[in-house]
Amino acid sequence: MKSSKAFTSILLAVLLITGYEAARADGLNHDETRAYIGLRWMFGDAIGVMPSFMLGIRHTRTHTNNVVTGGDLALALRLENFSPDEIRISLLEGKCDFIGQYGVGYSLKKQSNLFFVGLVGPYSKASVEIDSGKNPAAGFELNTQDCATTRRI
Repeated sequence: MKSSKAFTSILLAVLLITGYEAARADGLNHDETRAYIGLRWMFGDAIGVMPSFMLGIRHTRTHTNNVVTGGDLALALRLENFSPDEIRISLLEGKCDFIGQYGVGYSLKKQSNLFFVGLVGPYSKASVEIDSGKNPAAGFELNTQDCATTRRI
């Protein structure tokens, strides 16, 4: 019973979060803040094949030359019991189809800090990471986040 209450609470939060989107333009830049959900698979240091459920929020600024900068905050939840697994924060820079990402995080599962780099594309992310125990891993994520707005301002 406790598990179904937690699942219902998380599902309600996801529905509310993924509906969140804000945008503003000032003539020089177009700012967007959007929430997203996704699934992430990690490959490497004794990590299982079960994906993690991702909740995230991304803020981007598209400049008049269509260069995108911003940040991303994501929380990974274990699918087997919806307990928190990782939290990550990253900086973004690039164009819509290939936005570079680099950042730090903390893994509750490994009890260690994470350092990662990757690429963000429409509805996806790919990254490589190393934890503070010097264990490498690679990951791939599918999510609900499309391109940052690239229209002329």
